Amino acid sequence: MMTYLVDTDTFSLYAAEHPKVVPAVMRYRKTDSVVLPVIAVREVWRGLVALVDKARTSEREAAAYDLMTETVNDLREWPVVGFPLAAIRRYVELKQQKLNVGANDLKIGAIALEAGATVVTRNRRDFGRIPGLQIVDWSA
Repeated sequence: MMTYLVDTDTFSLYAAEHPKVVPAVMRYRKTDSVVLPVIAVREVWRGLVALVDKARTSEREAAAYDLMTETVNDLREWPVVGFPLAAIRRYVELKQQKLNVGANDLKIGAIALEAGATVVTRNRRDFGRIPGLQIVDWSA
């Protein structure tokens, strides 16, 4: 069984009902493990909190909380994998290589490398810089 680690962008596409991502997630869930790294959950949550904090009208605040509620409900469908010590150590090693990859993407890559998982992402440019990392794009 293959493990697919869905990055934040791909999760957002799924939540937005992307016509290629949703069927791919459903198809791979039947035979493989499709999971969300806790780093992606953190990124999504921080974005939602920022949206609520920026709301300057009651209507925008209500819309932001509605989106937060929908996202929490979407997250319930996903197994979430943590950021264990081995992955943190791998992240530190990767960071020292100065790969020009953002911290969160590097953390997701480290989790995937430690778990022997494939990262599902549209961001081939950054994730492709991580040595040994397997990536796939379900949105194409």
